[in-house]
Amino acid sequence: MFSPIICYSPFFFDYWVYPPLRIGTFFLLSIYLFFSNKRYSKNDVQVFCALMMLAMLMVLRNSSGSLGLISIGNYCLTIFFGWSLYRYLATNRRRQEILLASYLGFFLFICICSILSVIYLVLFGEFDLFGFKSDIYSHLVTPFGVLFVKDFGSINVYRSFFYFHEPVFVAIFYAANIIIVAPLLKDNVRFFVRTNLLGGFVSMSMTFYVVLFALYITKKISSFFSFIATLIVTFCFSYFIQIVDILAYSSSDDRMNRFYLFTLAMDAANAAQLWFGHGILFDTGFDRAFNSGFTLSIYETGLLGTALQIFLLFRLSPNSLTFIFYIFAAAVVDPLRMPLFWFIVITASLKFEDEAAREKISYHT
Repeated sequence: MFSPIICYSPFFFDYWVYPPLRIGTFFLLSIYLFFSNKRYSKNDVQVFCALMMLAMLMVLRNSSGSLGLISIGNYCLTIFFGWSLYRYLATNRRRQEILLASYLGFFLFICICSILSVIYLVLFGEFDLFGFKSDIYSHLVTPFGVLFVKDFGSINVYRSFFYFHEPVFVAIFYAANIIIVAPLLKDNVRFFVRTNLLGGFVSMSMTFYVVLFALYITKKISSFFSFIATLIVTFCFSYFIQIVDILAYSSSDDRMNRFYLFTLAMDAANAAQLWFGHGILFDTGFDRAFNSGFTLSIYETGLLGTALQIFLLFRLSPNSLTFIFYIFAAAVVDPLRMPLFWFIVITASLKFEDEAAREKISYHT
């Protein structure tokens, strides 16, 4: 399951694996998952229609030739994987348990490798096992993962994030693992939470703490008084950040500059570009890309295409907590293009539904 997934974004292996092999393996996995369930529902019809409309919109707006069509195919295939996984897990509780256990082992491996990567670099220096070292980027490479050097004033620290492209990518999953995934596990819950906390710490990503805080608060809100308490805590947390000027050590300025470029691009857009997008791989004319999932989706597929993508996510993962996770993740990255994102939100959402159904049956009996 995870071999094809790590060959896609946000892992470095998407550059390392031969593209036809990567796409072909992922396609075969998706086909297997899809047809493992012989039943079809009204939800399947709605997802099919929305996916076809999104694909048609992107093809009609494509102006990048064959490269654009390949990118469109990959994007639709990632959503199709999410749909296939939903069908695979929807009617089988045993499969949910197996995949959750596999995911636990997978991320424990990622957390441990991130820690070992720092230890290895300090003791032995760099060793580029997979050929990921680049003259363009300043990342450091060990057999256990990739690292950046981060300056906190006069202090230099290592940011370790396995083989993800950037620390922010692994940070959002660490936070989701603690708040969303851990409560669904039966064994090794405390160990899983602690290792993900440690993994989030060594990633040195501010996004980890923001998403962790947001998911925790969302889960705790159950009444008007808890909502008021949340506002007070949020205000105090924001005030603390301003006092210590912690944002000065983050990439917030760069992200705000990219968002400003997005507003300039959309201000110059015509009605067709606003509603249907500029097209996949369309040149923005700027030297920086739009790294936010929201801005990239609106720019490439327009308001209509973005609405279709959110509709597809909601049909496949109708859970408020996983949707909040998407909202915060899409503010800094483009999660809908990541198979790992679809894996976690769909598996967790179906598990939530299953547990809610069990509680309802137990209550009535």
